[in-house]
Amino acid sequence: MSTFTYTARDRKGERRNGEIEERDRRAAVTRVRSLGLTPISVVERADTAAPPAKPSKSQKAGAKAQSAAKAPPSPKKTDAKPGKSAKTPHRPRTANGKTLLPPISKRGVKLPLRVVLQFSVDLRDLLSAGMTLGTCIHKLSRQSGSPQRSALLKMVHEDIVQGKSLSEALAKHPRSFPEFYTSIIRAGEAGGQLQQSLENAVHHYERAAAAREQFIGALVYPCIVAGFGFFTLVGCFIFVIPQFTGIFTDMGQQLPGPTQFLIHTSNFLRRFGWLLILLTVLFFTSFQKWKASESGRYAWHAFMLKMPLFSRVIRANAYANFARTLSNLLTNGVPVLRSLDIVRNTLGNAVLEREVGDLKNRVTDGSSLSRPLAESGIFPDLFTDMLAVGEESGEVPRALAQIARRYDDELNRSIKIFTTAIEPILMILIAGAVAFVAISMLLPVFQLSQGIR
Repeated sequence: MSTFTYTARDRKGERRNGEIEERDRRAAVTRVRSLGLTPISVVERADTAAPPAKPSKSQKAGAKAQSAAKAPPSPKKTDAKPGKSAKTPHRPRTANGKTLLPPISKRGVKLPLRVVLQFSVDLRDLLSAGMTLGTCIHKLSRQSGSPQRSALLKMVHEDIVQGKSLSEALAKHPRSFPEFYTSIIRAGEAGGQLQQSLENAVHHYERAAAAREQFIGALVYPCIVAGFGFFTLVGCFIFVIPQFTGIFTDMGQQLPGPTQFLIHTSNFLRRFGWLLILLTVLFFTSFQKWKASESGRYAWHAFMLKMPLFSRVIRANAYANFARTLSNLLTNGVPVLRSLDIVRNTLGNAVLEREVGDLKNRVTDGSSLSRPLAESGIFPDLFTDMLAVGEESGEVPRALAQIARRYDDELNRSIKIFTTAIEPILMILIAGAVAFVAISMLLPVFQLSQGIR
């Protein structure tokens, strides 16, 4: 039996230290978990290891003779400062001892949604296997992949070794781990259900990633068709129409209006195409700056909520995200007002964010959730009615989960309707443009044939 010293946190989040005796480290971790604690570190005491055998007199004499025969070389001068080790494990160093890590900003590196999801899945599986939290983060930091991700997890591991909780370590990197994620982890730590909180976070991010990829996938084909049609028309104006301009000029007759329009447009693109590209870049740059402002962001998001076809997809996604996020937070024990603050930052729409801010003020005054949502006029009646039923039965998280599933199904239908409608619309527009170019180029030929007759 060996003696292990452990550092853990109880269900209230308070730090606990102690000693236990077990046959190995894995059994010690299991023992700590059976006490209702979340282990942070479990280390075997050095004094419990078997002491080395004392050398005999003959061995001592032989060692002295060898040390006298071979004098140790003089130590070389190094750049390492006294009191510090020359090597730090798991961190590559330069010749002067500086750490070779990619630069990380104070707020952390921006991690894609899929990376956060994979991190949650791996951490959940390692914790289920019986590893301590610090060991899990350490092993994840050594996985191959993004160097910035590895450096970020090493910083998280250092904070955990120093006694901080996982939520405190993740909260130091808000760009990498959003407030929703850290709140779910914090609630799980407080209730002693970290693995369940990770399971909830995995389920949430899987559904969010699936909805985003589904919407992006629905836009791929229309964008390809629109891009192909655009570059085809530009190629006609730059390369094809100029070949016919000389022929039309040699006819010596008045050209039809559509043909003159095509020729003038072709000449303009060939002469001032660079200016048109410059103006387009300036326009999009100014548009992005305007959209980044508070008033521009609100106006743009209000316009998107009124766009045909797009509005149904945007609204269904926002409603499902609102209900799912709020349900997960309330299920994990996050207070209502704090949950509304977090949900507000995850909506991604300024109009809905303002309504949720007003909702928080009314809930502070003692109002229910469903009534101010119904009065805002932004959320549909079905949403508020289902939420009201949940409030009456005292099962608001369950009602919100049902609402999220309801609008997830509506999101799937809206995306299907969008893709079904946008494809023929684009085909008609591109076919109409190509037909206009072809007819405009054939009109002088028809006019010439009629003159000959």
